[in-house]
Amino acid sequence: MSRRRSVPLIGITCEAVSTQQDFADYDLLCDHRYSLMVTQAGGHPVLLPIAHRKSLLHRYLEGIDGLVIVGGDDLDPHWYGEHPKRITKVAFPQRSEFEAWLYRAGRRRKLPMFGICYGMHLINVLEGGTLYQHLRAPRSGPRIDHQGRYSGVHDVSILSKTRLARILGIGQKRVATEHHQGIRLLAKGFIPSAIAADGIIEAMEDPTAPELFAVQWHPERLPKSQATHRLFKAFIRACSRYQQNRET
Repeated sequence: MSRRRSVPLIGITCEAVSTQQDFADYDLLCDHRYSLMVTQAGGHPVLLPIAHRKSLLHRYLEGIDGLVIVGGDDLDPHWYGEHPKRITKVAFPQRSEFEAWLYRAGRRRKLPMFGICYGMHLINVLEGGTLYQHLRAPRSGPRIDHQGRYSGVHDVSILSKTRLARILGIGQKRVATEHHQGIRLLAKGFIPSAIAADGIIEAMEDPTAPELFAVQWHPERLPKSQATHRLFKAFIRACSRYQQNRET
């Protein structure tokens, strides 16, 4: 009989940052607030460096009870059949390949996963959706500061009859944001669970996969927000169930 771990281990991916266009030399960075929110919600964070050997990737998945795919630069538009525009800042390709492998393998295992900003974009594209490479300000109607250039926060509407509504409640929630891309075509089988006043999808979910979480905002940047705590608590509860199920 295996020894049970009372605290679920949560793998957190890292951003790759380089001063060189070809990423010949790069640093792996992770905002400490991701780890802080995981810890406060009852999980134990484990940072996952980029890897490609299948044996090591499988060991990653065997050792964790949940996965957080963090924010970062833009997913390469080639993933959804487009060429990058000048304003698109493509993320380190090996990072996206690494996370894509983890996501696909995690989906097969029904591993709880939480995509944040770029992480949500990656999930949408891997599931067959597409992105706006750059969100243009509407000519009329509400103008939302998605890019975080001013206050860095805006309201989103949590849609009723969604899992997210059961976690956060319906109505307006204040969120921290920094993105210039957004969902264009939503992946088949997914539904929007939160939208901004300008109609941009801010969260999505697969009704058949309660272990999957995806939001476009950065909950970790509002660590005192009740919505942030409820969201991470719900995720860690899913991770704990996963841990218990595979240890019995």
